[in-house]
Amino acid sequence: MKKIIIKKLISKVGLLSIVEQVNFYRQKIIHRKSNRLFKEKNPNVILPPDFYLYETFSLNYDKFYTNGKPTAEWLINHISEFKKIENLSILDWGCGTGRVIRHLPNILEHSNLIFGTDYNKKYVKWCSENLNGIQFKLNDLKPPLDFENNSMDVIYGISIFTHLSERLHFSWMKELTRVLKNKGILFLTTHGNVHSFKLLDEEKTAYNSGKLVIHNYKKEGNRLFASYQSPKFFKDLCARNNLEILKHIPGAIRNNQPQQDVWILKLTRN
Repeated sequence: MKKIIIKKLISKVGLLSIVEQVNFYRQKIIHRKSNRLFKEKNPNVILPPDFYLYETFSLNYDKFYTNGKPTAEWLINHISEFKKIENLSILDWGCGTGRVIRHLPNILEHSNLIFGTDYNKKYVKWCSENLNGIQFKLNDLKPPLDFENNSMDVIYGISIFTHLSERLHFSWMKELTRVLKNKGILFLTTHGNVHSFKLLDEEKTAYNSGKLVIHNYKKEGNRLFASYQSPKFFKDLCARNNLEILKHIPGAIRNNQPQQDVWILKLTRN
């Protein structure tokens, strides 16, 4: 609770960017030795620039690269419960610096087509130049995507709605269902009940009533813009867009960190 109040104060006085820079260099110092060792052991692994890593995940080379593969396998295992992963078009919506998607060409058989899209030009440029076997495209913070109607069998977005306003929740869900094929699978993660400890009392009341709660410390889309989706809010959003909930896995505390809720959805057009 105290951290939330401090963040709000820092944001109001315009010092958040300075605090972020200080934290970035602090992380560089903390991980300097382990990152050097990782590069020595893995000279052929291409990594994004340090600030890209800091912005999107963690300035820990081993955690970014080595843990990316288990996350990709975890994702595919969940989707495989409901769809055979062969001859599919698969889209990573909000691919960032490619932590997960970079592993898919080696995990999946070659009959699948893999696409990544993001609104950050720097990330899309880096991924396009460094990650093979994947087609990358740039989008805006707002829809549309540069894909045809009914063109994707699977779309996944890991921690994307968690950084969007309510207006963009509605417009992006409509856009994702435009691109998704009938009976296609949509895999999304959200800030569910296990994250509600981050909310002030009045925010918890709104959250529990089914309203979206926003912490807009920075501009929308940035990791410091946080959205909190109660199951009630997200179920209503799915119902508006003809999305059947195949599986909902509430987040839990793991290694003292709250995990995001997982939603596996199927589109059924009228």
